[in-house]
Amino acid sequence: MKFDLTPPKGTKDIASDQAKKLWKIIETCKQVFESFGFEPLFTPAFEKFEILSAKGGLGEAVKEEIYYFKDKAGRELGLRFDLTMPLARFVSANPQIPKPFKRYAIAPVWRYDNPQRLRYREFWQADIDIVGSSSILADVECLACVCEVLNKLEIKNFKIRVNNRVLIENLLKPYAGNKIKQVFRIIDKLDKIGEECVKKELEEIDINSEKIMEIITMDISEINQKGKEEIEKLFELASFYGIEKFLKIDLSLVRGLDYYTSLVYEIYIEKENLSFGGGGRYDNLIEILSSRKIPATGISLGITRLMEILSNDFFKKQRKLKFLVTVLENSMLKYYIEICKAIRDQGFICEFDVMERNLRKQLDYANSKAFDFVIFFGKKEKEKNVIKLRNMQTGEEKEIPFQDIRCLSKYIS
Repeated sequence: MKFDLTPPKGTKDIASDQAKKLWKIIETCKQVFESFGFEPLFTPAFEKFEILSAKGGLGEAVKEEIYYFKDKAGRELGLRFDLTMPLARFVSANPQIPKPFKRYAIAPVWRYDNPQRLRYREFWQADIDIVGSSSILADVECLACVCEVLNKLEIKNFKIRVNNRVLIENLLKPYAGNKIKQVFRIIDKLDKIGEECVKKELEEIDINSEKIMEIITMDISEINQKGKEEIEKLFELASFYGIEKFLKIDLSLVRGLDYYTSLVYEIYIEKENLSFGGGGRYDNLIEILSSRKIPATGISLGITRLMEILSNDFFKKQRKLKFLVTVLENSMLKYYIEICKAIRDQGFICEFDVMERNLRKQLDYANSKAFDFVIFFGKKEKEKNVIKLRNMQTGEEKEIPFQDIRCLSKYIS
């Protein structure tokens, strides 16, 4: 039987350097998140469909956008669409958690989208949320945290678009009426389908597209509506963190999910108009699940997409030196293991041959895997009590006293 060995549609294998990039992003997120006081939370990969489809949350229509299935007992389930609904369920089930509850989660999510460039059906997210605070300070703390992550990853030219759902709803309501949620969902597709297609979809539901486009391109200085003061307060607090330079007001930003209640955000690369994160305030979501009014805000980084745009130069600066210890004599295996252990103890990457190959093939392997140094230790070196160290870029070789294998740094600078 011949198998189709490609990954399922909308998924991908992540291997080698790309996998290392992903883990570097995860490690950086974890380090920064914890420095801001966020704590980890792990939730199941799938949730009860009634949670995922809660009215006012993701809604019944989410069935078309998720991997929906029934288990053998007939229970309706779905792979998680995002990391926010599982958090809302967890908090609803554990209301005694001290507030604010600052949680982070780094995990894959699944959406039954049409796969496109940098858009997958399975992808990783890194989420931070603050539950229990209605203060804009909580929003700015989340924004400052993700800015710190992106600065540490040396992501250039990123901006965070900012809007307020209350403000834009007040502006659009006279023209959208009871179709405001439909209008929001159409506007949310502006970056994906373009202005003309957005206009067409608005006209199809009998909405004055010219007026809508005029409103979402207005300068906020021309506006005097409820919700504007929250944006102004956000910028004032952001200046205390020194992150106001990364923020940009954009009235076309609405975020397509119904559970957002006021401030919303989207992170993007300015020159490429490439989005890789977003979030906002969702003060009613936990109440929908628990009947308890608990405000919350958060933001998510799409780290699968971030992995694709992370500079290779940054990754090269972060990589550890790699050593290969060649096996020249099987009778000397204990020495090769001792050398490897000494090198690893210094924080370097070190391997030795486990394939029982000849020296030429070991060196071919070293070249194919871009090892920085190769170590030779045979009978001649043992007699002289040295190891031979070869720089694989320059070809330079030097002999090092065997006892100095625990302080290699002075020989490789």
